[in-house]
Amino acid sequence: MKPRERFLTALNGRIPDRVPIHEHLFSRRLLQEQLGYTSVLYDGEAQVKLATKLGIDAIWTPINGFCGIEDVPHEENEIYKDEWGVTYKKNGWPIISQIDTPIKTREDWEKYELPKVNIPDRLKIVKDVVNANEADLAVVVGLLGPFTMMTWYFMDFSDLSMALFMDPELVHEIVDAFVDWNLEAAKLAYDTGGVDAFQISDDWGGTNGLLISPEDFGEFFMKPFKKLVQGLKNLGAPVIMHNDGQIWDVLDDLVATGISGFHPVEKAAGMDLKIVKERYEEKLCPIGNVNNKTTMVTGTPEEVMAEVKQCIEIAAPGGGYIISTDHSLHDDIPSENVYALIEAVHKFGKYPL
Repeated sequence: MKPRERFLTALNGRIPDRVPIHEHLFSRRLLQEQLGYTSVLYDGEAQVKLATKLGIDAIWTPINGFCGIEDVPHEENEIYKDEWGVTYKKNGWPIISQIDTPIKTREDWEKYELPKVNIPDRLKIVKDVVNANEADLAVVVGLLGPFTMMTWYFMDFSDLSMALFMDPELVHEIVDAFVDWNLEAAKLAYDTGGVDAFQISDDWGGTNGLLISPEDFGEFFMKPFKKLVQGLKNLGAPVIMHNDGQIWDVLDDLVATGISGFHPVEKAAGMDLKIVKERYEEKLCPIGNVNNKTTMVTGTPEEVMAEVKQCIEIAAPGGGYIISTDHSLHDDIPSENVYALIEAVHKFGKYPL
């Protein structure tokens, strides 16, 4: 099978020729080692070339305007705003944390204008990936979810917490507007003809549990999230949810929104791969569970291979499993451990297992 077919076969709950690999390639060191150069911005062509050389089956491809990812270069420690009005201090790659947000009150929202969707560079990364995709990788277009936008980019967590109680209608208004924006941007991306799946990045949990109550998720976020998922599926593509943290209390409701894949099944947050696989078999493809905070960073290649083998033994029988670390391949991970992960998948992940 080619990478695209392998990835989509597993994502749709069936048995491919081997377990597919899906990674967020957030390492400039790997770019330098594999390609002989690095990119200042998150570069679609470079990402495709790196994924192809490593043997990754799917390429995460954010739309331009994915908050935290630069559209133009900035100097280290430079303070700047993006098109959403979010303020950053350049420190990191490829995703930069904000230092201030544009909406703190209803008055701010009433003066706020969402960015225009259909601008010339909205799909620059997507188009660069599609044009460079000679290896037929699965193209997974990345969108931000409404909870993350409300806790990091439109507002910060403290302002959102106040709004949930003081002006709940404000939260509904902003979330609904953002979901509509996302669906319009997603259609533009899908109409390029090279998109295989969408991934919504929306972190709902910390290490020990949800960041707000299950009841508040149900009231403010679950319904618009389902609208987003269903709208993306209506375009013709499956949907993956990237959701860090421990989210057991709302996982049933999340699966009921219609997602096809759940990434990253974070081991450090107590997300048990065996339980996820068994509870949602034929409903959900788990993606991930190789610990990128401990095993991938400080473990030996042999320990990495052992953990990959364990994940495959737990979740790969019967198909419907995609391997990945439980976040990304970043510069704190030794290269030999990246190569060990890929080697282990080829060694232990071929069907029949």
